[in-house]
Amino acid sequence: MPAKVDNKRCIGCKRCYNLCPLDVFSWDEERKKPVMAYEEECWHCGICWMECPKRAIDITLPASLW
Repeated sequence: MPAKVDNKRCIGCKRCYNLCPLDVFSWDEERKKPVMAYEEECWHCGICWMECPKRAIDITLPASLW
């Protein structure tokens, strides 16, 4: 499963959007929140999770990576 954004906790800091090495996030200008645009491209690297100041990102590794 790719990263999921908890929009209730997200403060719109853009860290996940700016730091993702694969650019899997897009930016919703109206809501000022990130959107997972390319789920299949997510490598589960955890950069978005590590850099989120509000821990609004949740990553569940797929069973194939265990």
